[in-house]
Amino acid sequence: MQFYGRVWFRLYQPRPDLRPAATLLAPAARWQTSLRSPSMTGPDTFRFLSVERRLATPQDWNRPDCPKLWLYNAHYFDDLVANGAGERAEWHRALIARWIAENPPGQGNGWEPYPTSLRIVTWLKWLLAGNAPVPGMLDSLAVQVRWLRRRLEHHLLGNHLWANAKALVFAGACFQGGEARAWLGHGLRLMQRELREQVLPDGGHFERSPMYHAILAEDVLDLIQLAVICPVLPGPAIQEWREAAERMLHWAVTLAHPDGDIAFSMMPPSASLRPYRTCVPMQPRCPCPCPRCRSHRQCST
Repeated sequence: MQFYGRVWFRLYQPRPDLRPAATLLAPAARWQTSLRSPSMTGPDTFRFLSVERRLATPQDWNRPDCPKLWLYNAHYFDDLVANGAGERAEWHRALIARWIAENPPGQGNGWEPYPTSLRIVTWLKWLLAGNAPVPGMLDSLAVQVRWLRRRLEHHLLGNHLWANAKALVFAGACFQGGEARAWLGHGLRLMQRELREQVLPDGGHFERSPMYHAILAEDVLDLIQLAVICPVLPGPAIQEWREAAERMLHWAVTLAHPDGDIAFSMMPPSASLRPYRTCVPMQPRCPCPCPRCRSHRQCST
């Protein structure tokens, strides 16, 4: 399956769909970000993997002398939802405009499925946090989602296909219209399958990697928060996410060091799980006004 998938992925080169975007749905609340260290040290300077570099020209997004993982991080746009992001808002707006102008659809590192998936989610979180769209941003998002839907990484599976599915769910929940509903449906089907495969009954990630476990756990918390902000997601999926998150958080605590950090983790999501968990409603809110609902758990009345 993966062999044929790799051949298909290499040979199939879809054309970008440049139609304009639909309207965004009005969010019910603002996005609450997890703790994440900033990566922008200036308007065009970044620090990834303990190395600081500039991205000052269009060619720098795909520099051949730069490690691909470092460039991938630049295309993720994590700084948009990092600590103190509001203080760098003008940098962010300029960077988004630059990326749109300097990365033509379907070309370069930034249009590979994995960085595309992470950037879609980060841009949408930034918008859900109350930031006004940069000119051309919504149309670019729609082009990116359409491109991603035809470049899903079935040949890689694992965290790559999971990230693809999460991006489709985010886009489908945030945009209006039939196209967005199709994105959402496709993403939810993939998400359900991957969640059941990748999260084991004990709550651990199937690769038994604390780093991947922390990343996936934060992703599930993201989905739960998305369900509160964009109330178009189906109840059974939300409940499955909540149950998976509880198991995953328990597993993370069990394997944590005495200082609370994840064992052998080199990625920031592990440190952000505990405070981020307090921002995400893990139980559905009961619609009735009885005193027991102060805990926001469903009651029997």
